[in-house]
Amino acid sequence: MGRMSKNDKGFSLVELIIVIAIISVIITAAVLSISLIFGANARTCANDVKSALAGNKIAAMGKNAAFLEIYRDAGNENIYCRQFQQNTDGTWRGGEPEKIGNARVYIAYCPDGGTETELGAGDSIYMAYDRSSGSFRDSGVMQKDDGTSVTIQFYSYIHVTGGRKDLMVKMTKLTGKVSIEAVP
Repeated sequence: MGRMSKNDKGFSLVELIIVIAIISVIITAAVLSISLIFGANARTCANDVKSALAGNKIAAMGKNAAFLEIYRDAGNENIYCRQFQQNTDGTWRGGEPEKIGNARVYIAYCPDGGTETELGAGDSIYMAYDRSSGSFRDSGVMQKDDGTSVTIQFYSYIHVTGGRKDLMVKMTKLTGKVSIEAVP
């Protein structure tokens, strides 16, 4: 009688299904980890914006006027904030820029009653508090330490997105309150 030879050189269907399942679990874990990392960037950026505004309010309520600049560098790599304070002689001095976000973070601003605009490469926004009341100033002209005049404006929110995190840094004009809310 002829013998049938058994071919043991391939994978069985069960082995193939197990390998595919293991690969899918690894890919899913990697995608979720990357999503969490990028989401952490957005959360950190939103917290840094809120913290910078709080620091600016404290400075503005002190002896001298102050304002805050939030900007994206010309290379579109990072997002920074910088506080300016008025000296007793009327001149202005700027603090050191503080990095609050990177290129993977989308940041946009919305003037009171306006439309949302992305903070692009080389763009800046300027905000200030009213010294007498602690509310946000809605207009005004300030001077940077290099002598450049800048226009202060009130922004109802700053939108920060990264990974799966979509956050709004909301500002209340009258009270100067700043809060962070997740966008549904």
